[in-house]
Amino acid sequence: MADKEITTETTTTTTATTATTAPTAPQPQSPSSDKPARFLRFRHILGRLKKRLYAFRLPFRDIDIKTAGKLTVSAAALLAVLLMIAVRADLSPAAIVRGAKDKQVLSAASGEGFPYDIKGSRSLQVEPVSHGTAVLTDSVCAILDKDGKEIVCQTHYMANPVLRTADRYMLLFDKMAKVYCLRTLSGNICTGHVDHSIFTGDVSRSGCFALVTKHDTAYAHIYVFSKKGDVLHKWKSSVYHISDIAVSPSGHLVAMCGTAADDEGKLRSCVLIQKVGGSENLREYLFDDTLLFSVRFTDNDSVTAIGDDLTARVFVGSDKKLTYSYQNRTLTGFDAAENGSVALALSQHSDGQNASVVILNASCEEIGAVETSLSSPAVELTGGRVNAVGQSRFYSWTIGGRLLHSGEVPADVHRVLTSEGHVIAGGTSTITCID
Repeated sequence: MADKEITTETTTTTTATTATTAPTAPQPQSPSSDKPARFLRFRHILGRLKKRLYAFRLPFRDIDIKTAGKLTVSAAALLAVLLMIAVRADLSPAAIVRGAKDKQVLSAASGEGFPYDIKGSRSLQVEPVSHGTAVLTDSVCAILDKDGKEIVCQTHYMANPVLRTADRYMLLFDKMAKVYCLRTLSGNICTGHVDHSIFTGDVSRSGCFALVTKHDTAYAHIYVFSKKGDVLHKWKSSVYHISDIAVSPSGHLVAMCGTAADDEGKLRSCVLIQKVGGSENLREYLFDDTLLFSVRFTDNDSVTAIGDDLTARVFVGSDKKLTYSYQNRTLTGFDAAENGSVALALSQHSDGQNASVVILNASCEEIGAVETSLSSPAVELTGGRVNAVGQSRFYSWTIGGRLLHSGEVPADVHRVLTSEGHVIAGGTSTITCID
């Protein structure tokens, strides 16, 4: 673009002197009478600025315009890569369009806010999702904003719906049927069906998702899909009954837990880690005489496994495994945070009464415990505190056990979670905001 030429006009005023002896009274000056002085100051400032710019240019005076342009482009590209790594952002055109649509949908929230009355006969799941809370009932899947206003409400037509969420992505599948759907606030990204009945599944922050299905010639069939619905990974389990699956945040790894009987008929569980697209297990960790039923990636390099009598943490880069034994206590609830810490609700009674909430660090070491009078409470570990609900009561403690907040909640509350900075209590008939 051509530079604009700036022309400054200087007006010279000539004052005639007469031979009169009587001095004239001073006349008020017009605003334009100090133009020469202002112009001189302006030129002085420009001169100083020019000298500073020249001094800055000295180290680069031997670089031609073409090389300077390449350096500028390279620096911009490096900055963009560093930003993407820092925030793990998906800056593809499709992701940018979806993000814009999500924000547009957010602005159309309706309703009176919390408490939110369930649409359908009962709620099945209440899960955190980017920008709000996902509520799955027996007939619809609704998304609420931070104030409890309804953003989206979609009928799912599934007999046994299950919801998995990660960041903005929501995976909905019909358990013991064959259909699935991946969506965000702005709508469905992909829908499809598999050849055999779906048992469980998971979705990652990258949008990749996994499904575990039954199979005629194996105990389980594993699929990993891209967010567009393309199959990235297939594997058949001929030894273990797979009970749960997890996809790493990057979408490059998949972890499974399963159970089998050894040659003597004793129970044996395992955690398997595979590279998406690979043909063999990267790692296989065995646990004798225990039942593992849940796995979660705490980051891209480690996995937390929850069992009926122990919690374990395994690492992708080594055979090392850390365990915490429940010491004959009954597990009634749990939550695993992204930093590797775990909250366990453990009871000395088989019916779950008077459960204690135990906090483990990333090394599976107990760093805190709180005695409660709750029976089989639902727990959440988030932001340096632990929340628990049960028997119409809500409690929130620090990791060290100091009580932060307590209060009453509806009797049908079965889930507690933190979404958009608010503590949400999920009940069978209503969703309420506690804190």
